[in-house]
Amino acid sequence: MGIHRNGRTAVHLALISGFGMALTGAAIPAAYSAPVTTMAADNRPAIPASHQHDSDLAAFEKIRLQQESAWARGDGVAYAAIYSPEADLVNITGEHLHSRRTIATKLQEYFNKQLKKTRLLKLEETVRFIAPTMAVIVRKGCVLYGAEKVCRPDTLSINTSVAVKDAGQWTITSFQNTLVRPGSGRPSMSS
Repeated sequence: MGIHRNGRTAVHLALISGFGMALTGAAIPAAYSAPVTTMAADNRPAIPASHQHDSDLAAFEKIRLQQESAWARGDGVAYAAIYSPEADLVNITGEHLHSRRTIATKLQEYFNKQLKKTRLLKLEETVRFIAPTMAVIVRKGCVLYGAEKVCRPDTLSINTSVAVKDAGQWTITSFQNTLVRPGSGRPSMSS
């Protein structure tokens, strides 16, 4: 895991994701690096690059590892612990879960049934710092069932998380997951 700079001076970071789409047992190619952009949508700098502290990126990695482990164990409470108390999560079926407690309860139900013994795999990720205390993370990945090692087209999704830093701690305050429809084309997030 490391930070790399390309010729355009955009910072690249190889992060294995976590925020709602945690990854378990996934082998990520060593050459993979996801862009961490510092530009707002209108091409103005979102924040100075100096605000993208290594400790913030390390905190995202810690959150990912916590979620990855919780998902693999089927532990809804541990999975939800990375969310802020009043977080919102919209899952792949469009179900809106509000609050860490509700997220924990509902995910535990899923872990006990349809998500039992599943793992998650991250394929792509981008991180964009909006401010020193807010970041948007967009990921493409899937749920792996049984011995699967690669994503099936019917389980591929793209999700967006809003991470906020309060009192020195990063949490996820909003998460939205969307299933990529098979046959609809799957453009790269870097396009």
